[in-house]
Amino acid sequence: MTGSRTEPVFPGLSVLLEVISKLCDRPGFFYRSKTEEVVGDQPLPLLYLESEESPTAFLRTLEQKLDEGRPAIPHAYVDLSAVNAEVDKRWPPEARETPPLLPLLDVLCHQLAGVHVGSERLTRFDHYRLVDWLTSKRLPRKPGRDDRASVIELLRQWTGRTSENGEAVNRAVDAFIPNLVTRLGLGLVAWVGSKAGFRWLGKRVPGLARESKWFMRGQNFALPNHSIEFLGFAERLTLGRRESENEEQIKLLLVHAFLEDLRIAYRRRRRFLPRRAGWRRTAYIPVLLDGVTEDNGGWELLELINDVRNETGELDPLLVIAASSVQPALSQRLGTTPVAPDDTEEALATWKEELPRKRQMLAPDARYLMIKLPSASPDKKKWKNAPAFRAAPVRWLARSRRLEAIIAAAAAVLLLPGFVTVQNHIEANCSIVGSAISRGVSTRLMDVDGHVECVGYSDNSSQVFGSNPRLRWTQQAVFAQNEEAERLRAADTRRPLVSLLYFSSLTHPDTNPDADHSRAEELEGMLLKQRQQNDKSNSGPLLRIVVANGGATMKRAHEVLTNMLTPLLEEDRSIIGVIGLDRSVAQTQRVIALLGSLGVPTIGTTLTEASLPSLSATYFQLIPGNVRQADLVRRFAQHLGVTKVTIHHPKLGRDDVYLDNLVTVLGQELARSKVHYETDEYANGPQEVPSQCAEDHSREMVFFAGREEHFGEFLRAVGKDCYDKNRLPRILADDAIIRFIAQKGSRSHDSLAGMRVSYVSMAGLVAIAGRSCVDGKPDQQVRGGLPLNTFCAGYSVLAGEVQSSALPPEDKPVKPWPGEHLAVAYDAAGLFLDAVRNAQLRLEGHTPHRGAIGGELRELDFFGATGRTNFKASRVGETRNFTILEIADIHDFGQQPVCVYLTGDLYGPDSPRRPDGCPA
Repeated sequence: MTGSRTEPVFPGLSVLLEVISKLCDRPGFFYRSKTEEVVGDQPLPLLYLESEESPTAFLRTLEQKLDEGRPAIPHAYVDLSAVNAEVDKRWPPEARETPPLLPLLDVLCHQLAGVHVGSERLTRFDHYRLVDWLTSKRLPRKPGRDDRASVIELLRQWTGRTSENGEAVNRAVDAFIPNLVTRLGLGLVAWVGSKAGFRWLGKRVPGLARESKWFMRGQNFALPNHSIEFLGFAERLTLGRRESENEEQIKLLLVHAFLEDLRIAYRRRRRFLPRRAGWRRTAYIPVLLDGVTEDNGGWELLELINDVRNETGELDPLLVIAASSVQPALSQRLGTTPVAPDDTEEALATWKEELPRKRQMLAPDARYLMIKLPSASPDKKKWKNAPAFRAAPVRWLARSRRLEAIIAAAAAVLLLPGFVTVQNHIEANCSIVGSAISRGVSTRLMDVDGHVECVGYSDNSSQVFGSNPRLRWTQQAVFAQNEEAERLRAADTRRPLVSLLYFSSLTHPDTNPDADHSRAEELEGMLLKQRQQNDKSNSGPLLRIVVANGGATMKRAHEVLTNMLTPLLEEDRSIIGVIGLDRSVAQTQRVIALLGSLGVPTIGTTLTEASLPSLSATYFQLIPGNVRQADLVRRFAQHLGVTKVTIHHPKLGRDDVYLDNLVTVLGQELARSKVHYETDEYANGPQEVPSQCAEDHSREMVFFAGREEHFGEFLRAVGKDCYDKNRLPRILADDAIIRFIAQKGSRSHDSLAGMRVSYVSMAGLVAIAGRSCVDGKPDQQVRGGLPLNTFCAGYSVLAGEVQSSALPPEDKPVKPWPGEHLAVAYDAAGLFLDAVRNAQLRLEGHTPHRGAIGGELRELDFFGATGRTNFKASRVGETRNFTILEIADIHDFGQQPVCVYLTGDLYGPDSPRRPDGCPA
């Protein structure tokens, strides 16, 4: 029993059920029939059951079994005695003028349209519903000479895209395009298009491309070739026009369209590509037609399906199982003999063998398989061992979201390295396509102590190194000057274009404004020289700057030089030298040596380690070396008359060549001069330094030999718990802490208030030029003459631009004197330009090779903003001024440093001095 319904049991029931079950199963894509050379889908019979009763209990029970199957087989059951009532209920007279031509087909369409396969609708029956729509509508009356306007209007109603009148469209256009000139332009285009014959746009019905193509070229019922276009064919199907057509052909078209919609739903490929929705249709569609007769349209529908299948030869997924008890039986009309249920399987095999012949003959019984249902056994009321009517499982790849998951996984595997690379480029501020779109850019991501950094070189804004806003702003300004140099060069080819390579450390793993601002200052100095040089009124060489990054603390400098800069130097002959080079470390030493082997003149702006000049014959150094610094510290100690000098330094031998060398030569210098000294090495940090206020150390000096990032902590350790600052020793720091001095954030710690600090300055004369230089005119006491006046005038303008920029307040320079790094880089660029001018005089105007520039640098007697430089005696500025500056209160950022001791040349030989060597 199924509920309260009796399940009819008769001889051969199991065979019949097994045959129906197998017919519901859809063969695989590569299945081949044993009797026909048909691959994949197989032809389905019209299974006609002659029964003694109506409705047929067998079909009712079969419907229940189909409902119980999981996964369910898409199916429909229709009791033909209720068809007309159902059609009348769904289509009242106000809904359509005439009932459907095939009411039974309309009911089937309605039922199957509500069936879902998994989460997807079986089909919408677009082809069938369009034909049915047209056969139920009259053409609207449209004025004008174009007789196609009515059918266009009708079809647009079907698609839901009805056209509006011209006035409404014009209002919409006016609202969307308020500009009068634009509207006039569009109107002109439309008018020209109409004159050129582009009237077909007005006849288009968007959304019907697939259907119209099939009706005109994919089928032959209702003679579509008798119409020139689809609009004419559609017009022939409407009320008032189809009366002159063959109604049988229109009914065949309806059935054919219905079956075509099912074919599309079951199609397993779209041209050459797989269509997964079709692969998920693993069972054919049984439709159970109960009580078919000649009068209720059941026989007619079966005959139409038979004829459509015979004439088209196309396969479809519809398995029709019809039952009738009315006499005379359909088998008598067709002249066939129904078989018993026991013989169903054999009869089906015979049907398949006979089908090709009968199909060729367009036989009216070609598609039928007649079964005679015997009376049910009264003492058996339950189907036993009946097959499970359920759809075969969907193949894994065809399941919803499975292929998407595979594609997503494959894409992730294939694209993950790319995504990681893109993310790393973004995080490292590294251009992804800069190298591809610009010859002036070459970058790579490299690991620097576990942190990915962008290294390489750039001469334009497609690649800007670093993350600090001021450093990036300065690079952008430099690159803008590069463009200006190119423009001036194009306007006057007589001016040679020379390039300088600024090579330094522009990235680091964390925030370090001390380092970033010092690099920005150096680039600002070169920018200032660029602006003065790249002027229309100037006839000298034009200056271009290429910016190169060697990574944090120059860790990747040698790889950058070997893999990227060396090819650039070989290709770009305009590059006459290198400026910069950060920190006296082993990598910097290797870079200097390699540049020397390439014959590239190099000027170190802040390097002071004593062994560097021996690495390259083309290496020059503006700042005096550690030997001169040791001599300066010793002289200052003797000048003050201190009783002891204590050198505080971190643990040596950690790849910091500068500190190793400075501590060594300073100790040797103090020992040679019999100045009492001690060295104090701290292992973990300056916090290990004991307080210098526990006892009176006022007649002593402590010298900090370290890097700027540790100087603040050193000062706090020295002054810890100090109630009388007069007991503190004289605090002197090396030239590396200039970055600390320049940063307000570094000096703002409250514990530094009131502490006096002296430090070695690499450009002391510019620093003591002071606030007046920032305002545009240097302090007259410095007596820098025109070189310093020129520098201060240009720096005043540049400083104003930086202050008025959108940079954050913490990234704008606030110290009341020009940056020392800025002035040194400014003079370094000036040295190269003077060398080019001298070489041009020797070469009668020709642009010199970079190899000649090194020789010219040796001959120069250069007067710059930072003082006099003469490389004749030494490639290191041993005769340049070397200064000790002092700030009375390091916490007060508004205080200007003052000169307390100076050795070496000033701006000129007659510059007056005080006893401490400072300008008088």
